[in-house]
Amino acid sequence: MSTVTHADLQALLAEAAQAALAVLPLSAPGTITGLVDASAAPDMGEEGTAVSAGFAGASSGRVAVIVGEETLNTLLMSPEGALDPVDALRPALETVVASLGQCTLDVGVEGDPAEALAALAGGAVALVGAGGETLALIGLTFSSEAPQVAVPVMASPGTSSAPAAGGPRRTMDLLRDVQMDVTVELGRTSMTVQDLLSLTPGSVVELDRAAGSPADVLVNGQLIARGEVVVVDEDYAIRITEIVTPGTEAGA
Repeated sequence: MSTVTHADLQALLAEAAQAALAVLPLSAPGTITGLVDASAAPDMGEEGTAVSAGFAGASSGRVAVIVGEETLNTLLMSPEGALDPVDALRPALETVVASLGQCTLDVGVEGDPAEALAALAGGAVALVGAGGETLALIGLTFSSEAPQVAVPVMASPGTSSAPAAGGPRRTMDLLRDVQMDVTVELGRTSMTVQDLLSLTPGSVVELDRAAGSPADVLVNGQLIARGEVVVVDEDYAIRITEIVTPGTEAGA
Protein backbone atom coordinates (compact mmCIF):
# COMPACT_ATOMS: atom_id res chain seq x y z
CA MET A 1 0.00 0.00 0.00
CA SER A 2 1.19 3.51 -0.72
CA THR A 3 1.02 6.40 1.68
CA VAL A 4 -1.14 9.44 1.08
CA THR A 5 0.90 12.25 -0.45
CA HIS A 6 0.06 15.94 -0.18
CA ALA A 7 -0.98 15.89 -3.84
CA ASP A 8 -3.33 12.97 -3.13
CA LEU A 9 -4.83 14.91 -0.23
CA GLN A 10 -5.38 18.03 -2.34
CA ALA A 11 -7.05 16.03 -5.12
CA LEU A 12 -9.31 14.10 -2.76
CA LEU A 13 -10.31 17.21 -0.85
CA ALA A 14 -11.13 19.13 -4.03
CA GLU A 15 -13.63 16.49 -5.15
CA ALA A 16 -15.00 15.75 -1.68
CA ALA A 17 -15.51 19.43 -0.82
CA GLN A 18 -17.37 20.04 -4.09
CA ALA A 19 -19.78 17.24 -3.19
CA ALA A 20 -20.15 18.48 0.40
CA LEU A 21 -21.06 21.94 -0.86
CA ALA A 22 -24.51 20.68 -1.87
CA VAL A 23 -25.41 19.84 1.76
CA LEU A 24 -23.62 22.72 3.47
CA PRO A 25 -26.18 25.19 4.90
CA LEU A 26 -24.57 28.52 4.02
CA SER A 27 -25.80 32.05 4.61
CA ALA A 28 -25.38 32.78 0.86
CA PRO A 29 -24.71 30.76 -2.32
CA GLY A 30 -21.05 29.74 -2.29
CA THR A 31 -18.46 27.99 -4.42
CA ILE A 32 -15.11 26.32 -3.80
CA THR A 33 -12.68 29.19 -4.34
CA GLY A 34 -9.39 27.47 -3.60
CA LEU A 35 -7.33 24.94 -1.64
CA VAL A 36 -4.65 25.84 0.91
CA ASP A 37 -2.64 24.11 3.60
CA ALA A 38 -4.42 24.06 6.94
CA SER A 39 -1.67 26.28 8.36
CA ALA A 40 -2.50 28.97 5.76
CA ALA A 41 -6.28 28.93 6.22
CA PRO A 42 -7.92 32.32 6.77
CA ASP A 43 -9.16 33.34 10.20
CA MET A 44 -12.94 32.80 10.43
CA GLY A 45 -13.23 35.05 13.47
CA GLU A 46 -14.13 34.42 17.08
CA GLU A 47 -17.87 34.41 16.33
CA GLY A 48 -17.73 31.39 14.01
CA THR A 49 -17.75 27.74 14.99
CA ALA A 50 -16.17 24.48 13.92
CA VAL A 51 -17.50 20.93 13.88
CA SER A 52 -14.92 18.20 13.48
CA ALA A 53 -14.68 14.44 13.81
CA GLY A 54 -12.17 11.65 13.42
CA PHE A 55 -12.63 8.81 10.96
CA ALA A 56 -11.08 5.37 10.51
CA GLY A 57 -11.29 2.44 8.13
CA ALA A 58 -9.80 2.40 4.64
CA SER A 59 -8.15 5.64 5.76
CA SER A 60 -7.88 7.38 9.11
CA GLY A 61 -7.65 11.01 10.00
CA ARG A 62 -9.80 14.02 10.83
CA VAL A 63 -12.34 16.11 8.95
CA ALA A 64 -13.75 19.50 9.91
CA VAL A 65 -16.20 22.12 8.71
CA ILE A 66 -15.69 25.67 9.95
CA VAL A 67 -18.29 28.35 9.33
CA GLY A 68 -18.27 32.09 9.94
CA GLU A 69 -20.63 34.22 12.00
CA GLU A 70 -23.22 34.78 9.23
CA THR A 71 -23.66 31.09 8.49
CA LEU A 72 -23.78 30.28 12.21
CA ASN A 73 -26.53 32.87 12.63
CA THR A 74 -28.43 31.26 9.74
CA LEU A 75 -28.43 27.97 11.64
CA LEU A 76 -29.46 29.60 14.90
CA MET A 77 -32.33 31.49 13.26
CA SER A 78 -33.85 28.61 11.28
CA PRO A 79 -37.64 28.77 10.75
CA GLU A 80 -37.85 25.54 12.76
CA GLY A 81 -35.84 27.00 15.62
CA ALA A 82 -32.15 27.01 16.38
CA LEU A 83 -30.29 24.12 14.72
CA ASP A 84 -27.47 22.38 16.54
CA PRO A 85 -24.33 23.10 14.45
CA VAL A 86 -23.09 19.56 15.11
CA ASP A 87 -26.21 18.08 13.53
CA ALA A 88 -26.55 20.71 10.81
CA LEU A 89 -22.96 20.36 9.58
CA ARG A 90 -22.65 16.59 9.94
CA PRO A 91 -24.02 15.85 6.42
CA ALA A 92 -21.04 17.78 4.99
CA LEU A 93 -18.62 15.77 7.17
CA GLU A 94 -20.28 12.53 6.09
CA THR A 95 -20.07 13.48 2.42
CA VAL A 96 -16.34 14.15 2.65
CA VAL A 97 -15.62 10.88 4.47
CA ALA A 98 -17.89 8.87 2.14
CA SER A 99 -15.60 9.84 -0.75
CA LEU A 100 -12.65 8.12 0.97
CA GLY A 101 -14.05 4.60 0.78
CA GLN A 102 -15.15 2.35 3.63
CA CYS A 103 -14.63 4.64 6.62
CA THR A 104 -16.44 5.15 9.90
CA LEU A 105 -17.04 8.70 11.09
CA ASP A 106 -16.89 9.46 14.82
CA VAL A 107 -19.37 11.67 16.64
CA GLY A 108 -18.87 15.32 15.68
CA VAL A 109 -17.57 17.81 18.22
CA GLU A 110 -18.20 21.56 18.17
CA GLY A 111 -15.26 23.78 19.04
CA ASP A 112 -13.21 26.87 18.41
CA PRO A 113 -12.24 27.44 14.73
CA ALA A 114 -8.58 28.04 15.58
CA GLU A 115 -8.38 24.80 17.58
CA ALA A 116 -10.05 22.86 14.78
CA LEU A 117 -7.50 24.18 12.28
CA ALA A 118 -4.66 23.26 14.64
CA ALA A 119 -6.00 19.70 14.74
CA LEU A 120 -5.77 19.60 10.93
CA ALA A 121 -2.00 20.15 11.03
CA GLY A 122 -0.41 18.74 7.89
CA GLY A 123 -3.75 18.68 6.11
CA ALA A 124 -5.48 20.87 3.57
CA VAL A 125 -8.50 23.16 3.62
CA ALA A 126 -10.99 23.97 0.87
CA LEU A 127 -12.19 27.58 0.90
CA VAL A 128 -15.92 28.15 0.39
CA GLY A 129 -16.66 31.71 -0.62
CA ALA A 130 -19.01 34.14 -2.29
CA GLY A 131 -18.51 37.73 -3.37
CA GLY A 132 -14.89 37.72 -2.28
CA GLU A 133 -15.78 36.62 1.27
CA THR A 134 -14.89 33.26 2.81
CA LEU A 135 -18.06 31.70 4.20
CA ALA A 136 -16.72 28.34 5.36
CA LEU A 137 -13.74 26.00 5.40
CA ILE A 138 -13.78 22.26 4.73
CA GLY A 139 -10.65 20.62 6.12
CA LEU A 140 -9.16 17.14 5.85
CA THR A 141 -6.04 15.49 7.22
CA PHE A 142 -4.81 11.92 7.40
CA SER A 143 -3.29 10.33 10.48
CA SER A 144 0.50 10.68 10.72
CA GLU A 145 0.58 7.71 13.10
CA ALA A 146 -0.37 5.23 10.39
CA PRO A 147 2.45 5.08 7.78
CA GLN A 148 0.69 2.26 5.91
CA VAL A 149 -2.49 4.22 5.28
CA ALA A 150 -3.62 3.38 1.77
CA VAL A 151 -4.45 6.04 -0.74
CA PRO A 152 -8.25 6.17 -0.38
CA VAL A 153 -10.24 4.47 -3.11
CA MET A 154 -13.13 6.57 -4.38
CA ALA A 155 -16.44 4.85 -3.79
CA SER A 156 -18.08 3.60 -6.96
CA PRO A 157 -21.57 4.82 -7.83
CA GLY A 158 -24.13 2.69 -6.02
CA THR A 159 -21.63 1.50 -3.42
CA SER A 160 -22.61 2.57 0.07
CA SER A 161 -20.08 3.41 2.75
CA ALA A 162 -20.18 1.95 6.24
CA PRO A 163 -22.72 3.78 8.39
CA ALA A 164 -21.28 6.56 10.53
CA ALA A 165 -20.79 5.42 14.11
CA GLY A 166 -22.82 7.49 16.52
CA GLY A 167 -24.14 9.72 13.75
CA PRO A 168 -27.76 10.67 14.37
CA ARG A 169 -29.94 9.27 11.61
CA ARG A 170 -32.16 12.32 12.00
CA THR A 171 -29.44 14.69 10.78
CA MET A 172 -30.95 15.36 7.36
CA ASP A 173 -34.42 15.70 8.91
CA LEU A 174 -33.18 18.77 10.76
CA LEU A 175 -32.33 20.42 7.44
CA ARG A 176 -35.44 19.51 5.47
CA ASP A 177 -37.26 22.72 6.42
CA VAL A 178 -34.29 25.04 5.85
CA GLN A 179 -35.21 27.33 2.98
CA MET A 180 -32.77 27.55 0.06
CA ASP A 181 -32.87 29.78 -3.02
CA VAL A 182 -33.69 27.91 -6.23
CA THR A 183 -33.07 29.76 -9.48
CA VAL A 184 -33.42 28.81 -13.13
CA GLU A 185 -30.85 30.30 -15.49
CA LEU A 186 -31.65 30.54 -19.20
CA GLY A 187 -28.24 31.94 -20.14
CA ARG A 188 -25.68 34.63 -19.51
CA THR A 189 -24.03 37.52 -21.31
CA SER A 190 -21.48 40.24 -20.64
CA MET A 191 -22.25 43.92 -21.19
CA THR A 192 -20.37 47.14 -20.84
CA VAL A 193 -21.74 49.78 -18.48
CA GLN A 194 -22.55 51.90 -21.52
CA ASP A 195 -24.62 49.11 -23.09
CA LEU A 196 -26.33 48.45 -19.77
CA LEU A 197 -27.33 52.09 -19.36
CA SER A 198 -28.67 52.21 -22.90
CA LEU A 199 -31.26 49.48 -22.29
CA THR A 200 -34.86 50.55 -22.85
CA PRO A 201 -38.20 48.74 -22.93
CA GLY A 202 -38.12 46.58 -26.05
CA SER A 203 -34.35 46.09 -26.07
CA VAL A 204 -33.21 42.56 -26.93
CA VAL A 205 -30.36 41.04 -24.93
CA GLU A 206 -28.72 38.06 -26.61
CA LEU A 207 -27.68 35.23 -24.27
CA ASP A 208 -24.88 32.70 -24.66
CA ARG A 209 -27.21 29.76 -25.15
CA ALA A 210 -28.95 28.47 -28.29
CA ALA A 211 -32.73 28.39 -28.48
CA GLY A 212 -34.08 25.10 -27.17
CA SER A 213 -31.08 24.42 -24.94
CA PRO A 214 -31.89 23.22 -21.41
CA ALA A 215 -31.97 25.75 -18.59
CA ASP A 216 -29.77 25.38 -15.51
CA VAL A 217 -31.36 24.76 -12.10
CA LEU A 218 -29.25 26.15 -9.25
CA VAL A 219 -29.71 25.76 -5.49
CA ASN A 220 -27.90 28.45 -3.51
CA GLY A 221 -25.81 29.07 -6.61
CA GLN A 222 -24.82 25.39 -7.00
CA LEU A 223 -25.79 23.70 -10.30
CA ILE A 224 -27.84 20.60 -9.49
CA ALA A 225 -29.96 19.93 -12.59
CA ARG A 226 -31.00 20.99 -16.08
CA GLY A 227 -34.45 21.06 -17.59
CA GLU A 228 -37.00 22.42 -20.06
CA VAL A 229 -39.02 25.56 -19.41
CA VAL A 230 -42.75 24.79 -19.51
CA VAL A 231 -45.98 26.57 -18.60
CA VAL A 232 -48.22 25.23 -15.82
CA ASP A 233 -51.50 27.05 -15.11
CA GLU A 234 -50.17 30.21 -16.79
CA ASP A 235 -47.00 30.14 -14.63
CA TYR A 236 -43.52 29.28 -15.82
CA ALA A 237 -42.13 25.98 -14.53
CA ILE A 238 -39.16 23.74 -15.20
CA ARG A 239 -39.33 20.07 -16.23
CA ILE A 240 -36.16 18.35 -14.96
CA THR A 241 -34.39 16.41 -17.71
CA GLU A 242 -30.98 15.86 -16.10
CA ILE A 243 -29.58 15.63 -12.59
CA VAL A 244 -26.06 17.06 -12.50
CA THR A 245 -23.50 15.13 -10.46
CA PRO A 246 -20.25 16.71 -9.16
CA GLY A 247 -17.62 16.86 -11.88
CA THR A 248 -20.09 16.96 -14.79
CA GLU A 249 -21.27 20.57 -14.42
CA ALA A 250 -19.66 21.61 -17.70
CA GLY A 251 -21.75 19.21 -19.75
CA ALA A 252 -24.34 20.61 -22.12
